[in-house]
Amino acid sequence: FKFFFLINLNIKVLTINYLKMKKILLLLLLNCSFLIAQNNEPYILRFHYMEISSGQNNFINTNKTFYKKLAEQAVKDKKWAGWDMMQSVSNPNQFLFIHHYNSPEQYENASGIFSAKAAQKLDLKVPDWSSWEATGKPFEFWQIISNALNEKESTYFIMNEFKFTDRKKFIQSNKLWGEIVATPQLKDVKGLNWAFGVKMISNHLEDGKMANFNGISFDGFESLKSLMNANSYNENQTPNKLIQKFSDEIQKKGLADWAMSRKSSVWRVIDNTWD
Repeated sequence: FKFFFLINLNIKVLTINYLKMKKILLLLLLNCSFLIAQNNEPYILRFHYMEISSGQNNFINTNKTFYKKLAEQAVKDKKWAGWDMMQSVSNPNQFLFIHHYNSPEQYENASGIFSAKAAQKLDLKVPDWSSWEATGKPFEFWQIISNALNEKESTYFIMNEFKFTDRKKFIQSNKLWGEIVATPQLKDVKGLNWAFGVKMISNHLEDGKMANFNGISFDGFESLKSLMNANSYNENQTPNKLIQKFSDEIQKKGLADWAMSRKSSVWRVIDNTWD
């Protein structure tokens, strides 16, 4: 096999030349339509990173014209809440797929979303998987804790990954960020969307410290220009004033050490479908 990028939702690989994996969360996020479950069940994101070594255009087109249609049908069938495809801005050959689930039960009961049977029902032509080459990483699972959503979707996201040892501090601090920094800007900044969450699976400690990233947040923007402007320094800009207010608040509440380390990356939304 040259490659078959998807697994069914029972975590069984369909046809893959290079991948054996299970499922993960989070994210992105995302296209900023993070809909937190209404019944207090965890809203789950499953992440799958892929790196394309050749045939990138064919890979993108297949996902937009074949896999998206299957994802749309799965949304209609209530098998999941949504599907995202994003491309790294700094490393364009890297892609992130995010599968959204309203609850663990929805994930557990979903199956056959990208199966041959599902494609046949929609009269979809099977793609030529030999037209690209890809490698992928195992799935990750994340739980979205809170968000602040705009009426307009984001086209670019900064994805922040964190290491923390005190989950309570991490959650409290990020909730404050949502209240103090993200929410006040929603009316004035088109395409601004934000969410944060924690990893559900594969967290472990080494010498009392997290061995991998176990927290995540997304900052969405309407365009790359707006993303860069928002992250530039200007004393008079509203975001910077809000960030200072946030910093003062976490100092006051003793939450300044809420994260041990952080890394950030920028992603462009290629396509998505939502409930």
